[in-house]
Amino acid sequence: MITFSFEGTSHGKGYEGVISGLPRGFTFSASEVNKQLALRKRGYGRSSRQQREDVAVWREADGDSVTVCGDVHFSVANAGVEQRPEITALRSGHGDLVGQARFPDMTARQIAELTSARSSVCYVTLGAVCKQLLAQRGIFTYSYVEKLGGIASRNRFRYGISQNEPHFDVLRCPCRYATELMKQAVDRARERGDSLGGIAAVGATGVPMGLGEIAPYAARLDAVIAANLLGIPSVKGISFGIGDKYASMSGVEAHDELAVSDGKIVYATDKCGGIVSGITTGGDILCRLIVKPVPTVKGVKTVDSATLAETEQHYERADTCVVPNVGVIAENILAYVLADQIIKQGL
Repeated sequence: MITFSFEGTSHGKGYEGVISGLPRGFTFSASEVNKQLALRKRGYGRSSRQQREDVAVWREADGDSVTVCGDVHFSVANAGVEQRPEITALRSGHGDLVGQARFPDMTARQIAELTSARSSVCYVTLGAVCKQLLAQRGIFTYSYVEKLGGIASRNRFRYGISQNEPHFDVLRCPCRYATELMKQAVDRARERGDSLGGIAAVGATGVPMGLGEIAPYAARLDAVIAANLLGIPSVKGISFGIGDKYASMSGVEAHDELAVSDGKIVYATDKCGGIVSGITTGGDILCRLIVKPVPTVKGVKTVDSATLAETEQHYERADTCVVPNVGVIAENILAYVLADQIIKQGL
């Protein structure tokens, strides 16, 4: 079982973490981890604070290589220690109010530090290590933008092909035409101090049939994936396979066909998104995440906690769009979930 813990704040010195349960003797590349950390920050619509690249430093590193002999320890520094003013014009889309209801002794600023998506550097670091573990078994996770600001991709994503398109790195969208429209939408939203949401698709290819659990319900693989991905800040929903199309289909239309290949019974289609009854089918795992717009925007009415007067919510520099970046975080977390399950099953 792979476990990890971390501590740190978004505007302090940085984060430190410990990963436990990786196979002894497994060697991973520190630079490959940093590539995933770079993808987490990159993209059209990110704020100016994302210009500095993140670097994970490993206590056990020997050059670029880290060989697992027990627990592995990492740290990711922040760009610099920064003191920010207290928040009284509470933001409804952040944890400002509900966080103080749960932790009455904390200020809204302290809650903001606790809930900051900056901590996702730790999850991406964990997942980037697990990605390399999965790659040794021919399993690869990926993500792409399916919709952003109401603009949908016209092209289907093709693993190993779409990622090599020159425009893909801009917004991680497989459609060049949609990418240009998305950029324009981001520009308009930035000009008015607004933000955009969308749909990030997250998948894994090369996953064998038989990975996962049937019972209890909470241990089913799709339940575990959902529990982990729904914890990503800004994610408000998840669906697997053909998702909400199931609601308007008959049973004959909805379910996958089986066939024989090389003397084995296999799933000939993948409407289910690679998981049935909590166990993998051998097809691509595919889920879609509904990503809400970043809540730090101008023009939202609120109440000032110091005066109880109506005002506009607190605003500070923020991203205009994080849909592509949520996808990167999610594909790394998915890698962690799959690697953990493989180790649990002894595969």
